[in-house]
Order: sequence, then structure tokens, then C-alpha cells
Amino acid sequence: MSTQFTYLQNPPIQDLYRAFMSGFSDYIIPFQFDEQTFEDVFLVRNQNQPSRSIVAYDGEEPVGVVLSGIAHLDSGWQTRCGGLAVAPHVRKAGVATELMRRFEEAAVGTRLLEVIQGNDAAVSLYERLGYETTREILYFQAVSLETNADMTSEPIQTLFDELYPTASHVPIWQRDVRVTQQAAELVKVVEGDQTGFLLYRDHVLLDVFGQAEEAEWLLRAAASRSPLHITLTSDRPEWVEAARRLGFVQDEIAQFEMVKDA
Repeated sequence: MSTQFTYLQNPPIQDLYRAFMSGFSDYIIPFQFDEQTFEDVFLVRNQNQPSRSIVAYDGEEPVGVVLSGIAHLDSGWQTRCGGLAVAPHVRKAGVATELMRRFEEAAVGTRLLEVIQGNDAAVSLYERLGYETTREILYFQAVSLETNADMTSEPIQTLFDELYPTASHVPIWQRDVRVTQQAAELVKVVEGDQTGFLLYRDHVLLDVFGQAEEAEWLLRAAASRSPLHITLTSDRPEWVEAARRLGFVQDEIAQFEMVKDA
């Protein structure tokens, strides 16, 4: 552990922002947003809690950050690393390892994180710390399609009472309404003897609930709302294949979800 840096859990939000922007200044995806947008997206929407997050300082300068959130789901407690970044000029000084050590020390239950494919240095770090890749996270832009299905609004309580408890898949953290507590719209889709549910937030399909053999039919119905962004995971291959058959455009950026058991 280096002695030239100090670390603070529950730092001022402006320090979280400064460390985040510095650490991600040369990232694969360019981040260009102000402090309020950072707070709205990374803290509020993605449920990274400042009280659990940690900033590394070089003197008074914020030079590293680990964002963290915690949630209790059906499978138990989950603690998520929602972002790890170190300023370019202090990399390879042990800051990232120390931030992750402190993150894990405060974590409860299963630890999880997402990392962009191609960020080999980050993947290697997480693997050294005992994280294992569980699935890929893939992003699609749907093409506009028509459907003959009947689509009606469904009370959101159905999501919590019926769909989440019986789902055969595990939603990713950023799309799980139980975690993010963001407003969402649940739509029931019916055509003949086929029934499914679509979960939207504006023009983002947060999740889809239905039989795997009906994946193409349900995604076609989903794409009747255009434009539409869709996130799918590799542990639901039927849905990924259906998206590709329908001509949805897959983003170049994809992620690994990595998990470490308690």
C-alpha cells in the first residue's frame, strides 16, 4: 500500500466528480458532462451511493475513485463497484488496488461489476482480485417494426409481485427497477395464446419477460416503439439471436459482468 495517497469514504460529491472525470479522461468512451449530470446518472440513476464510495487524494487533488452501491434482492445482498478510475499521472502506483481493497472491505454479500471489453488492464486487475466473468452485456439499437399484438399498460406492481419473483433470468443492475428505483412503464403484450411483458423507460427497453421461444415475437412488439435501445445478456442466447435476426444493430461497445462471491 502506498503512503503518498490518502483515502476518504463518503467524500464530497464534487470530489467524486473530479476524480471520476480525471480517471476517465482517456477512457474508451469519452465522458463529457457537468457535475449535475454526473450526479443524476451515476449516483441517482445507477444507485452508486456517496456514503459507500471512496476517493483517493494526492495532497488535496482527487486522483482516484471507486463508486459503490448496495442492494438487497431475492438472492441476497449485492454490492456493486459502479466505476473504478485513476488519473493517468498516478497509475501503476497501487491506487486502483487499494481502492478495490477498501471497496471489498466494506462490501456485503456478492460483489459485482461491469467492465468494457477491451479494457484488458481492468480485466486483469479484477481477475487477480478473484472476480470471474459470468456473462456478456450487449447493446442494440432496434429498427422500427410493426406488430399485430395487443399492447396495453400494466400496473407496475405486477413487475414486483409476479414478474421479478418468477423470472428465469437475472436483470443487470442498471436495468433492475428494484435497484435503481427509477420510473418505468410495464406493457403487457398479447397475441393469440402468446403473452409477454415489456419494461420500458422512455425509449429504452429495460427488460423483457416471456418464453425464450417467443423472443422474436416479443422483440418485434418492443420495436414498434421507435427509437428503441435494448440491453441483452449472453446468458439469454435466444434473445440475442432474435435481435440479430430482426436486424437490430449491435453496438461496438460490449461489457463483461464480473462477480465475486462473498
